[in-house]
Amino acid sequence: MRSLLALLVPVALGLVGCGQSRMVERPENESVDRVVTQRWVSEVRTSARSGDWLLSRSYAAFADVIVVGTSGEELSHAAMYDAETDTVIESIGSGVREVSLESFLTRNHEVMVVRPRGFSEAEQLVALERARSKIGAPYDVSGLFGIDDPDKFYCSELVYWASDLEERMGADETVITPAELAAMGEIRYRTGGRDAAHRRHHAAI
Repeated sequence: MRSLLALLVPVALGLVGCGQSRMVERPENESVDRVVTQRWVSEVRTSARSGDWLLSRSYAAFADVIVVGTSGEELSHAAMYDAETDTVIESIGSGVREVSLESFLTRNHEVMVVRPRGFSEAEQLVALERARSKIGAPYDVSGLFGIDDPDKFYCSELVYWASDLEERMGADETVITPAELAAMGEIRYRTGGRDAAHRRHHAAI
């Protein structure tokens, strides 16, 4: 089913560009922020295994558009975790890349670990290596409009393709969103909002 996201993208690109979210604000206390990020790093390492999906809500303005334009969980990005290397494979505007878990968590307001439903550990490793094989591939802007380019990937398209969900689940989606991915798996862990984590930290000291 075509997502409303595909209809909102051209408007969003003209209105919000690459600015900051107006719906969620990053807390200003940088020292507490680092503590929160390190706690999340530890908890994700404990909760996730290789091939799990990391679905998140970032502080980018375009994330607002994705959240408003799609139903379900308020998510704007999708990636895959490698527990062996403690890295994340994702597709952003510059294309498919691999970054550290800490780098990934640092830039997000909220993150959840989702285990794809019905996958064994071995099958998740296969999916992870499929994603890794696309490192360096360009970002798929046209895919957001339902125009497929097999050599390019937007974030949730990369996870969808690497996990072979169309074949495994019969999930024939023109545009796949992070929220739709969340419905295809089991939530193993979620950080909650970064602002709430800051408040809990202050309350504990």
